[in-house]
Amino acid sequence: MFASRGNDDMKRRVAATLFAAVVTALSLAGTAHAIPDQGTPAFDAYLQGLQRNGYNLNPDTAWRVAHQACIGGIPGYIGLELAAQGVIGPGAQERVFDVARKYACPVQ
Repeated sequence: MFASRGNDDMKRRVAATLFAAVVTALSLAGTAHAIPDQGTPAFDAYLQGLQRNGYNLNPDTAWRVAHQACIGGIPGYIGLELAAQGVIGPGAQERVFDVARKYACPVQ
């Protein structure tokens, strides 16, 4: 009798854990698609917006800039990468991030 009750408790715990994992995965899935993917019309419009503001970045760098501006948390040397592509000077990084926020970040 007690073994059955313990087994039911274990099933409930496993079900609750799986439910929490699914809810977490679904909530994070929206964040993963917060910026446009390369090759889409939205990404092309974002690149054109960068070019209209004087930033001619390659697509990989432009995607990383959008990710950093909209979501944050890109590890690495984004500053050096931007400097190598001509984004230099006081406040230059923040200006390109502002343009990225304008054209790539979803409206919240």
